[in-house]
Amino acid sequence: MGNTKAVAECVGLWLAEGDQNSKSEITFTNNCIELIEHFINTTDLLFKNLQYNKRIYVYTSDGSKPETPFKNCQIKYYIHKRATKPYFIFRIASVGIVKKWKEIVKSLLNKNEFYPFILRGFFAGEGNIHEGKRSVRIIRISQKERKNFIDKFLNFLSLNYNFTSSNRMYNISNKRNWDIFAKYNLADLHPKKKEKFWRLYNSYKEEHYPINYLIKEVYAVLNNPTSTRELSKKFNRSFARIQDVLILLKKQGKIFNYRVGSTDYWTKNKSLIIISKLKKEYLLFLDKPKQTFEFARNFEVDWRSSFNRLKELEKLNLIEKDKTGKWIKTQTQKDILVI
Repeated sequence: MGNTKAVAECVGLWLAEGDQNSKSEITFTNNCIELIEHFINTTDLLFKNLQYNKRIYVYTSDGSKPETPFKNCQIKYYIHKRATKPYFIFRIASVGIVKKWKEIVKSLLNKNEFYPFILRGFFAGEGNIHEGKRSVRIIRISQKERKNFIDKFLNFLSLNYNFTSSNRMYNISNKRNWDIFAKYNLADLHPKKKEKFWRLYNSYKEEHYPINYLIKEVYAVLNNPTSTRELSKKFNRSFARIQDVLILLKKQGKIFNYRVGSTDYWTKNKSLIIISKLKKEYLLFLDKPKQTFEFARNFEVDWRSSFNRLKELEKLNLIEKDKTGKWIKTQTQKDILVI
């Protein structure tokens, strides 16, 4: 079936804005050139071994002929006085292909692993992002009446929603639901809807947690070494906010941090030392007392670079200099974790 995810997106587009009753043509209508192009490219690959006619009808209010990227398509231009902007209808004429297409649609609608992709396509066609006063943000899907397959998609993704028949809309609000939309990139197929979604999603202010609550929760999960970025993602707090909590816990002597490369790892385990793979190699090379230049020569770096690594190991109390000025290992009761 080629790129099945792309096909599933086009199934969603077609369910939103295609003619589902025709037995002789596949049609898709939209005013977004990128969506039309996506539908054409996907069906070109899907039916590449079949013979069929494809056409594009371009409608404008003034009869103009806007430039399009469509190739290998017969293009016809028409006037539609009420068209506020150019829109396009793409058609594939083939009874056999229509039958095959509807079989594909039926198949994908019964495979829940493709629900996010179908919903992404459907939202590109019928979805919109509402921005109101006082930071009101609502994800909407226009529909005259509730559809079982839409309910099924939303329920599968654990999205909370309501349908209002008065304005013919599925309404989705609450940051938890926006998080799900962001996770599955459900608004990303339509370029303008994508831009608006991510602008509003990124404008969400962090939910306020009392500082003592966050300190308690962060401390509780630090049985195992964890990076600041991992904690930021886990608690959905900014990197800077988590960093403030970690520094406070460190000042209280409750946790410790070890830097590996450019990443700090934090733990409350006093019996643990965390080192990089390179530092482990330095320890393995130190099988007998050695001078700094020997490390530099072995690891093919300059003297200063090796000296810095050795000083870091010394700071961790894993090595020291003997009376002759050579580096030697120290005895430690702590566990060493290599990351």
